[in-house]
Amino acid sequence: MNLTAAVTLAFAAILSRWYLMLVAGRAWKGISKAHPEFAGALYTSSLDVAFYGIGPLNWKPLFRNPVPADIESTIKRLRRVVLTAGLIGVAALVYVPATFLHEAMVG
Repeated sequence: MNLTAAVTLAFAAILSRWYLMLVAGRAWKGISKAHPEFAGALYTSSLDVAFYGIGPLNWKPLFRNPVPADIESTIKRLRRVVLTAGLIGVAALVYVPATFLHEAMVG
């Protein structure tokens, strides 16, 4: 277990979450102008994001609901960013605590 890798992975998870928020925020204006009902279903409220720490996007409209053709490329980009940030976050949740536990036990 490498402490430098754990800290780097934790930093990458923080940056990927920040990038997800940035991309979702930039896409909001175009989606809400073109399809306000889809945007209302896709985006979570800012109170949920602030108090519960959930992401800015709801999973069901993002991955399971039919997407209007004119915003399909934006939704595909959002899907890629959500999946990438999620994978980095899960890797950090597994590796970082394991590394610190290993360091604490080995000394």
